[in-house]
Amino acid sequence: MFKKLNRGVLGIAFLILAFCGCVWIGKETEISIVSFIILSTVLVSTFLIIVIYANPITKSVQLAEDIEDTIDDNKLDSEETMLKDIETMNSFGSRTTGSDGHKQFVLWLEQQLADMGFEVHRDTYTFDRWEEKRSAVFIDNEEVPVSAAYPYSGETDELGVTGELVYTKSGNYVDVKGKIIVVEIDNTKMLPMGFIMNERQVFPQQNHVVLGDGDLVLTSTLQNPNLKKAKEMGAKAVILVWKGVSDEKVKDQYLPFTTKYAGIPAVWVNQTEGQKVIEAAQNHKQSTVILEAEKEENAVTESFYVTMEGKNKQESILINTHTDGVNVVEEDGAIGMLSMIRYLSQTQPERTMVFAFVTGHFRLPDFKGTSQATSMWMQDHPELWDGKEGQMKAVAGITVEHLGSMEWKDNASGQYEATGDIQTEYTYTGNATMEAIWRKAIEERETVRTVTLRGHNRFEFGESQPLLEAGIPLIGLVASPDYLMADSENREMDKFNITLMREQIESLLKATIMVDDTPTNQLGKAEGYSYLIGRTN
Repeated sequence: MFKKLNRGVLGIAFLILAFCGCVWIGKETEISIVSFIILSTVLVSTFLIIVIYANPITKSVQLAEDIEDTIDDNKLDSEETMLKDIETMNSFGSRTTGSDGHKQFVLWLEQQLADMGFEVHRDTYTFDRWEEKRSAVFIDNEEVPVSAAYPYSGETDELGVTGELVYTKSGNYVDVKGKIIVVEIDNTKMLPMGFIMNERQVFPQQNHVVLGDGDLVLTSTLQNPNLKKAKEMGAKAVILVWKGVSDEKVKDQYLPFTTKYAGIPAVWVNQTEGQKVIEAAQNHKQSTVILEAEKEENAVTESFYVTMEGKNKQESILINTHTDGVNVVEEDGAIGMLSMIRYLSQTQPERTMVFAFVTGHFRLPDFKGTSQATSMWMQDHPELWDGKEGQMKAVAGITVEHLGSMEWKDNASGQYEATGDIQTEYTYTGNATMEAIWRKAIEERETVRTVTLRGHNRFEFGESQPLLEAGIPLIGLVASPDYLMADSENREMDKFNITLMREQIESLLKATIMVDDTPTNQLGKAEGYSYLIGRTN
């Protein structure tokens, strides 16, 4: 019965009953006026949550019947062509910001665009780069395998640093001077997803936000061990022990990737090896930590963009991704954009399209601008999007990230394995029109598992966030597989699906074409962040 009632009516009924209850409680218990006001405020807040979050967040929008939503399959790159580009990208190895692999990838991308006849516009930046070369832990002259180094933590020489192990809680660094700290990071203590995500719609209907997606990224960020404090307290090094996650899943994870250089070496060990380290610390044993790293001051890195001139030169559509990453899905958005550009360049678009390939996503402390790395590029190029003083006005944006991701999870037995499903396609949609466009773009997909989201509580994962904060209506595809930050030798190709990638590019192309075919007044204005508790099921 309740499913048939309007949720707003239920919210109002709740408010009336709750207010009457407040009055009755006040009379019966003689609570103070201050207490009465506080209680009433809590109830009103609950009412607002019911009305705002129980009702659908996105109203229904009817797109024009004649809107263009088809793709000529013969004109789109084949799977073979896309896979060849993917293999070229992987041949450069890890592409952390400003690394040799990243520089080679950027040069190759720029050459592809130049060969298509585009003028490549470059923006050069400098920053202090850090890159691990070797990491190891020894206890009683026996090596304990390291699952990964902590990026931009610090470094040692080839002999490392030696000291007594001390097991403590994160941030509780008392009496650690001259010692090596051991801290356990519990991956089971997750922030409720409703604080960082807010569902608009799901397709098919059984899909929802998956608890645990991107868990290692969130855990390493939210349970940050505060290396700065460890250094200030005189510790020599930090060993971080994963808890509540399989050994295979944490292997080679480049985490966290959002912290400033700390000046103290830190490494990760998995749960199995970590128990040995914790036991050694409890017995006050000595350990040696080695973290050799290459440091380069004023390292050079590039963002670049190309424009596809439209019939309307006053309005633009921004299409963006980042070029730095560690494996095939982080970031193959640049490969996807190459295919999109090849397809779209065969006919002149209505509006000018700007394709931005940005650097710095893996060095956000230096490149984030106001949010993600694209914000720095936007600050440098207001003439392409802000609409002021005769400059182009961006009426929409499309963000392309993490294509072809299959789902891998720890099973009930703690084994890391493929689930047989594709990774949930989290897609941020900036308003009701963009939501309707994305739904139409994916409705004929053979394989789809989409959850559309609204930016929530100042969170919007991926490089679409700067578009949101600039007030640009957007569609931002950003899958969050558990291996997203795995800097593995095989670049996670065993978890990548080229057929899925091509289907996703088709959807992104359809969305881009439909956006271009939609009048500006119908594209509407961007919605801002939602707040409080988001819908996740």
